[in-house]
Amino acid sequence: MKKFLEILKKNKFKAFAGVIVLAIASTFFGSSEDGIIEVSTMELTRKDISSKVVADGVLQPETEVKLSANNTTYITAIAVKEGDFVQKGDFLMSLDDRQQKAATEASKAGVEATKVNLNNAEIKKSRQEELYRKGLISDQEMENSNSSYASALSSFNGAEARYIQDEDALSKLRLIAPQDGTITFIDGEVGDLAQGGMFNPSVLLKLSDLSKMEVYVNVNENDIADISINDTALVEVDAYQDKKFKGVVKEVAYAATTSSGGSSQQVTNFEVKIQMLEVVDGMRPGMSATVEIITEERNQVLVIPIQSLTTPRKNPNISKNKSKSSMSVSTSAGSSDWSNYSKKSSGEKTSETVVFVVKDGKAEQRIVETGIVGERDYEVTSGLEEGEAVVTGGFVAISRELYDGAPVKMREKSDNKSRPGRKRG
Repeated sequence: MKKFLEILKKNKFKAFAGVIVLAIASTFFGSSEDGIIEVSTMELTRKDISSKVVADGVLQPETEVKLSANNTTYITAIAVKEGDFVQKGDFLMSLDDRQQKAATEASKAGVEATKVNLNNAEIKKSRQEELYRKGLISDQEMENSNSSYASALSSFNGAEARYIQDEDALSKLRLIAPQDGTITFIDGEVGDLAQGGMFNPSVLLKLSDLSKMEVYVNVNENDIADISINDTALVEVDAYQDKKFKGVVKEVAYAATTSSGGSSQQVTNFEVKIQMLEVVDGMRPGMSATVEIITEERNQVLVIPIQSLTTPRKNPNISKNKSKSSMSVSTSAGSSDWSNYSKKSSGEKTSETVVFVVKDGKAEQRIVETGIVGERDYEVTSGLEEGEAVVTGGFVAISRELYDGAPVKMREKSDNKSRPGRKRG
């Protein structure tokens, strides 16, 4: 004994850890004493429950306009900065327009020249028509006059169309706000080259309406079937952790997106857009958010904790008594007996789920049917009555030890006042 105490003194930490492990093991696994199983229970009551799908996403404005250059040219002036609020028609940015101005002037001159030719052709055509009516010119001469007029008219229309195009291109070198909103992006400085064109032009400015925001989230394929348009949602923005904002499902994608997710297995998701019904000042595009989409709600229904649900088990004492007789089944009993025996001995799983109810010091196994799943509870649709004492712990008792008719006793509730306080050193 003396030698054992000396070992404890030399290995205080190991000894203390061993005591802790033994204490936890006795609490977690040692739930039975003299065949009586110690359990915790709760009285079955009614409450509201909801089923949710949780997904992460980012904030985006409902309306965002991207302004680009039609042609590759230089930035000559920027009248705004990021964060500025502008109104429709306000000047934002100008691009180098010298070449386009020259082209526009040339087009305008072309219109004037073709207009003069058209007027001359029209006068000549009128004169020829008068002579033709009097029979002083031939049919061929009249046809030539009509052709000259048609050609002059075509040239004028073409020149006018080119002038309209050039004038439009010139106007687009001066970027104007197409709507009210906030400048959320500016690319480049005065003197930088802006890439333009029909394909992949560089975005110079983004104008966003921050009064209307939405959240783009990716929902796993296992949950997407539960989500419908107009489902209620609660949005928690990382920058506003103390508040949840109301939202509603606006769009649900029909085409999936796949990603590796950092592993060899592909992850299939569907994009869902949540329209935020509450928007506060300071919210910005790209902010991270977590969305709880409420797919179903039940009011004042019977619920049980998730840990109370388990699979059916038979009384092990009955199984032991019948084990010898079960093993001595005669082959003359028929194939059906053998099939029944094989199913029992193989431990075939059942789809039934049960909870244990305490009555008169014994556990009573109840087959239950469940509805929606909440954060911590199942909705009970049949099998239990309000006010019954349902077993909620411990874990080992529910998962392995309890059976129909098992003797049980209530676990004593710990008293915080009686616990020794830990000294601060």
